[in-house]
Amino acid sequence: MRIVLMVSLIVASIAVRSVQAAESETGSALPQTQRVTLKWLGTAGWEIQFAQTKILIDPFLTRKQAVAGEEWKTDEEAVLNVIGGADYIFAGHSHADHIADIPFIAKRFGAKVIGSRTTINLSLSAGVDRAQLTTISGGEKLAFKDFSVEVIESQHGVLNRGGQKRQPKSAEITSPLSGPILGKHFVEGGSYLYYFTFGKLRLLDQSTGNFIEENLRGLEPDIAILAENSNYDWTEAIKILRPKTVIVHHYDDWHVPFSSGMTAAVRKRAQRLEREVKSIDRNIRIIIPEFLKSITLE
Repeated sequence: MRIVLMVSLIVASIAVRSVQAAESETGSALPQTQRVTLKWLGTAGWEIQFAQTKILIDPFLTRKQAVAGEEWKTDEEAVLNVIGGADYIFAGHSHADHIADIPFIAKRFGAKVIGSRTTINLSLSAGVDRAQLTTISGGEKLAFKDFSVEVIESQHGVLNRGGQKRQPKSAEITSPLSGPILGKHFVEGGSYLYYFTFGKLRLLDQSTGNFIEENLRGLEPDIAILAENSNYDWTEAIKILRPKTVIVHHYDDWHVPFSSGMTAAVRKRAQRLEREVKSIDRNIRIIIPEFLKSITLE
């Protein structure tokens, strides 16, 4: 009798393990808490993993300056050392340190590219399939399988030349190029914020050092990824947004390789924004990311 009972227990245990394995493979088991994992790619670049979707924002791994009259060449090895796949790529604006590596990544992994007319025309010029491309102009509300995003018109950071601040004019590439992409072709092309919704978490990504303040009203993100720019007064923007957490980016020397590390002087740029945000609301959590290190949000 004991032998029969032991055999029955063994069979039942095997059956339970088999069902659990099958559920794991088919995804029919109860889902765990959905997490959003961010990885800073330097400059304004991010890799976001949520559910089964991998999103890139402004991925720029070549980390060199584009020369006006020279053809742009992506450092493919540098990109592939960091990027192993992508479903969607979002471009905040069209300067080289935001989009120059996007065509290579899109062609390599078949990712969908969302960006301005300039970003889309430069992608077409580099041979990205038109079916992968979505043109934005601000105001779009896009729904995808695992997340949604609202596109918000913005503006580029002000320039300080000779002690005078000015808002640079946004130039555009209005059609695909007939020849190679040169450094001079990476014009701003319009600037945009992306307001993502991942489950219950709301994340605002800002790729430049500026805002159109009236476009921020009513957002109130859980997470705001903000670009450091000493030429911009953050007071009103922070009061309008009221984020729970601020992540600082675009404070590094974007044309210096990762291997050079981060100097104390560079890190002070991020700390300057940290102090400014804390002076407005000390309850806001500040994260200063490290190159290629993951941040998990729940």
